[in-house]
Amino acid sequence: MTMKEKSRRDFFKSSGSMIGSTWIAVNLPAMIAAANFACQAKETGAPFEVLTAAEAVELEAITSQIIPSDGTPGAKEAGIIYFIDRALGTFSAEDAGPIRQGLTELDATVKEKHTSSLFSTLTSDQQIDILKEIEESDFFGTVRNLTVSGTFSMPSYGGNQNKIGWNILGFDDSRSWRPPFGYYDEQYMQQEGRNGR
Repeated sequence: MTMKEKSRRDFFKSSGSMIGSTWIAVNLPAMIAAANFACQAKETGAPFEVLTAAEAVELEAITSQIIPSDGTPGAKEAGIIYFIDRALGTFSAEDAGPIRQGLTELDATVKEKHTSSLFSTLTSDQQIDILKEIEESDFFGTVRNLTVSGTFSMPSYGGNQNKIGWNILGFDDSRSWRPPFGYYDEQYMQQEGRNGR
């Protein structure tokens, strides 16, 4: 494993602390719905519901730096921009205004440093330099949290397409979710079968 892969993996392992378990519990049904929508929207090339095409391009460039496509599929391949679009129209609607404001401020920062450029047209190194400047902002924190949420959800919920997120972490789910899970689970399942439930 290269140093770059190791540091990327360490980042994602520590990302769980960025998203509070209470927030996830409260928003889980809406997150699942958004992830399912994201899969369908990406496959069909559906138009965005909240974001403009220009906003989507810039946000996708940010998400692609948060979870890049460097040897493994990243946020772009996972269709995270559709997850974010859906989130901004549902469970994270209060963030739509601040994200638009953050994009406006990001655009001003880019133009100040790189005359008449868009964030999405900068080189990867230039994008990283800009993101380092704003990494403590609420805007970047919100985009990062939505990106991580959409990437590491269970594939059956529609996120984590082709187990992209789990592959980044090196998580092997081959022993998960297969009954019987243990003695008591097997006994419970047999009892339920006898009761006709």
